Amino acid sequence: MKFSIPEAKAPMEICWDNIGIPHIFAKSIEDAYRGMGYACASERLWQLHLSNLYATGTAASVMGEKYVAQDLMHKAFNVVAGELPDSPGDYIVDAYLQGVNAYVDSLDDIPPEFRKAGTEPRHYTRQDVASRYRFTGWFQHKSWLEKIYLARLMAENGIEYFRNNVIRFSPEDGQCVEQMRDSILNIDLNIAKLLFPHETRLSGSNNWAISGALSSSGFPILATDPHQPHTMPNTFFYSHLNTPNWDAFGASFPGVPYFMMGHNRDVSWGLTTGFIDTYDVFIENQPPKETLTYTIDIAGETARSFSIAASNHGPVLESITHALGITTANEAKSTTSLDWVMRDQPSSAGILALMPLATNSKELGDALFENDVCPLVNNIICVDRHNDIHRYIATTIRKRPAKGKNHAEQGVTGVVPLPADDPQFHFDLSKAEELLVEVNPERGYLLTANDDTMESAGDYPIHNFATHNSRAKRIEALLQEKIQSRQNPKFTVEDFTNMQLDLLDFRARALVPDILASLKAPVAGIQPDGNLQEAIDLLSSWDFRATKASKAACIFYPLMERRPHLRFLKSVLGTSPAIETLSAVAPALSRFAIHDFMVESSPWLAHRETFNKIIQEEVMSIVEYLTTTYGDDWTFGKIHQIRFGHSLRKYDAWQHMETGPDPIGGSPTTLAMAMHNPPARGTVEQEVYHGPAFRWVVDMADPLRFKFVIAGGNGGRNNSDHISDHYHAWLHGNYYDMSLIRDEIIVKHLWQSKSNSANR
Repeated sequence: MKFSIPEAKAPMEICWDNIGIPHIFAKSIEDAYRGMGYACASERLWQLHLSNLYATGTAASVMGEKYVAQDLMHKAFNVVAGELPDSPGDYIVDAYLQGVNAYVDSLDDIPPEFRKAGTEPRHYTRQDVASRYRFTGWFQHKSWLEKIYLARLMAENGIEYFRNNVIRFSPEDGQCVEQMRDSILNIDLNIAKLLFPHETRLSGSNNWAISGALSSSGFPILATDPHQPHTMPNTFFYSHLNTPNWDAFGASFPGVPYFMMGHNRDVSWGLTTGFIDTYDVFIENQPPKETLTYTIDIAGETARSFSIAASNHGPVLESITHALGITTANEAKSTTSLDWVMRDQPSSAGILALMPLATNSKELGDALFENDVCPLVNNIICVDRHNDIHRYIATTIRKRPAKGKNHAEQGVTGVVPLPADDPQFHFDLSKAEELLVEVNPERGYLLTANDDTMESAGDYPIHNFATHNSRAKRIEALLQEKIQSRQNPKFTVEDFTNMQLDLLDFRARALVPDILASLKAPVAGIQPDGNLQEAIDLLSSWDFRATKASKAACIFYPLMERRPHLRFLKSVLGTSPAIETLSAVAPALSRFAIHDFMVESSPWLAHRETFNKIIQEEVMSIVEYLTTTYGDDWTFGKIHQIRFGHSLRKYDAWQHMETGPDPIGGSPTTLAMAMHNPPARGTVEQEVYHGPAFRWVVDMADPLRFKFVIAGGNGGRNNSDHISDHYHAWLHGNYYDMSLIRDEIIVKHLWQSKSNSANR
């Protein structure tokens, strides 16, 4: 096939291999990025367009009323990029967009997704790219509702009931709750309807690396598997760029040239969501500083304008909910404003574009920041062939003043709302130099898995609402086990692929003893039966591996999804709007294990029998359902299955774009991560919807050859051969042996650029 990019300076080739990866062979870096843009648009144009609609606050203009609130939030908080500062990486962005737009211009017909939505492709700009970066930081971890909900629960019931349900809580945080109790109780929790998606789930990823001193090859090895919702097409687009002196392979969001995870001949980097707290909530007692007007275009309707009040800290949430008709104005003495750290920080389109050109770990880190600003919220580990391994927190964050052990001794942590009129809570911004947090550690390895990577280190709290540390602890345990082995202490690529498939659940191992104690405890009104005893027997002998064959997993994971802690809260404290909606809108308030409640001097201790009763009732109900539905033939694989597909698969043109259902092991807290939707009420079956978007391991001894597999495939068009061609390999824990060497690539389709007048 022939293709044309008018701005290309020389002929190039796009070699599509047998598993759907485009390899762009060009004479220059700019032309390589032009080819990348063209290849991406050819497979993922609707996905690219849809993401830009979200990021630029224009989703309602195509998809209607449902997206008005999201568009308004994105405009009010400047998620949409305004005037763009210049960047050294702009030339890469421009080249990439030239490739994307050349494909748009080549279309003879409107693609079917666009026709279905009643819209058309357009040319894409630097502002789209800059907005996409900002949207990434805005979207990944909205901690502001956790802050409001934590404060509300404390204001309603007392601080001591919930002090242990967050990673850190300082005396100064408690003073803020006490000082503003009436105002906190006055917050209308309907502001949670501003959240998009309207119900959130915690995401995650695994990423670790070792120095050459620990590897069989003598060079660093890096493994990464980012966790995303399982969709068709895949979240990321995967491509290889080549010039005579340079190769780069990586995963990018369609529409941006930034390789979130990738490697070249010299450097390899991986990424996890950092659960970085970039929001502060303020209680305002003064009138708003200003009112700004935003216009939202709506498909099939007249454009609508909204007047939104803002303080020095940011937009007033109540003014947004009033404008949208979610709440009604009242005579409240206070309002709630929200500070998103990037709202007043301009960011370029070219930031991050230079990462694949780095020749060492320091240069990679330098490409993350411009003028100390980075729009992301990620942990990034990078290694290079010189055996330098670095970890960066790629973000911009407020430097809240808490210091000391667990940041709980000398100031607020930011986990609850703050009084707006107190100048001590006007925090400075972080500096890039403060966010290089680990360099060549003595232990020889780095790891992140959405945990609190900083703990008591650093001068200010960063991961206030991180996920459970079970995956991080499992990675470290496996690394230490190998290092301490006398027989074969050096790591291979195969060791890392085996780790990515590991099913031992450290969280289950920590929780099951307490669950068993509750199951064995005498409880008034409950007569132990065979179902209860079977659960005790299974959990007592469980090896804590979430395998498809496990029976104990059929009890533990449905119990977790039934959220017995919420029943416990309601039993002790009564029903309230905050408790009723807690799990849907503030999922990071997740420290509700038995030992989080039953700590010394906790007011929950007086209600242990109530907790025991709830655990016993839930477990007996689960076993009763399993035996009634499956007889004695129940295993985790029967109730824990994966399926995913295209969002339009109910229509004829996309009906074939789905996979499953298939049995699968894993859990949110195993390295082979599998997050599932809660079962329907009264059932136990769980549909897995979220997990590794891909798995990838590279040894820097030979970075042009590596292990790789996608959850699904790299295709996106409804007539693509590569929609789900990786699926079965991924599902069964297999990998492809990838090569970036031209003579070793199995070429399925060869596209060659036409000889444009510009490159003759």
